[in-house]
Amino acid sequence: MWICSFRLRDRFASLDDIGDFRDLWYPRLMALDKTTVSYSFEELVIWRTRLPQAQHAVNPPCNDRPNPLVAETMVYVSVFSPGAVHALERNTGKIVWSREIPEFGGSAVHSAGGRLFAQTANTVHALEPETGKTIWSFCPCGDSGESIYSSPTIYGNSVFVGDRRGYLHCLNSRTGKTRWKQRTNRAKNCSLNSTPLIAKGLVIVGTNANMAAAYEPRTGKRVWIRKLDGPAGWGPLNCGELVALVTDSIYLLRPESGKIVRRFSWKDDGVNSAAPTRKAIVANLRGSWPPKGSVRLVGVNKEEVYFTASHTAFVAFLRYAAETKLIYVSHLEGIDVIRPENGSTACKIENKSRPLGNGPVDVKRNTIYVLTNDGHVYALRHPTLEH
Repeated sequence: MWICSFRLRDRFASLDDIGDFRDLWYPRLMALDKTTVSYSFEELVIWRTRLPQAQHAVNPPCNDRPNPLVAETMVYVSVFSPGAVHALERNTGKIVWSREIPEFGGSAVHSAGGRLFAQTANTVHALEPETGKTIWSFCPCGDSGESIYSSPTIYGNSVFVGDRRGYLHCLNSRTGKTRWKQRTNRAKNCSLNSTPLIAKGLVIVGTNANMAAAYEPRTGKRVWIRKLDGPAGWGPLNCGELVALVTDSIYLLRPESGKIVRRFSWKDDGVNSAAPTRKAIVANLRGSWPPKGSVRLVGVNKEEVYFTASHTAFVAFLRYAAETKLIYVSHLEGIDVIRPENGSTACKIENKSRPLGNGPVDVKRNTIYVLTNDGHVYALRHPTLEH
């Protein structure tokens, strides 16, 4: 099952296992952090929409993209099971169009160049944002099985995406036709599951073959290759003038050369997910198994680990919002709003009626947009916070 494919998913045999742990830990979590300012979804709700037929809406991400994705007048949502993409009016939450996609949907949609990009485990779809109509589809390995865990990145008039055979594909963004493809490695575990990143005019990817590489976008010529200490399926991410590659460790590299500036690692622990701020990376660590109902957040920059903080959460996804300059930790019971300069909690937003899990949020114009695992989309008024 696709939800079990990435690092966050490896701890669960099935979606039901997440529910079992929710039932075990929810009463304990609610007894903690009573000193933190808390709000409920019901206190802050502007609108709420139930997505039709959604059973398990949230697919754990492998990048820092939000789900829902907010555009000028629309909110776009990718649903894991059964696979679907929905467009909602931003002001009212009214569903404008719905598009079924086979099997399971991706962890997010991506908007660029007048296209909306959605995916399944084997196909990338370019859609009309206004109607959901298919413009083109790309399915490099056939429509059975799971061949694409990478998410597409758009640069100029090209789309870059990896596959589980280790290839980096460059497509024409208008037609979906292949411009070039390069095999990144020939290791036994060759998958390119990361989301390509454009930095300093290069396409940079991490792979499961314990390496990262950079390619010239127009020709596919490899510019550099760098060995890492493990599979790099999360990110890569921008970190000021550097690029962060995430394995169990965090590598900060110079994008033009692949030279390692800093490497951060944690004894008997590793990185689960990460989010870039303007000049730093905030990450959550995996911790022990079975989990104890908390996550350890760390902040790193090119000089040091500048904070370490523990937070009460289970199954946590991180998002940084440039508008508010805050980190949003989505987890089973709600959302924690975190100050990235020191890891402290600004407030907690609890989903007391539906403690089933939440996807990575989008924040626009003082509104937090949230997808819950049971298929509800919320627009929440952003709390006023003391700084």
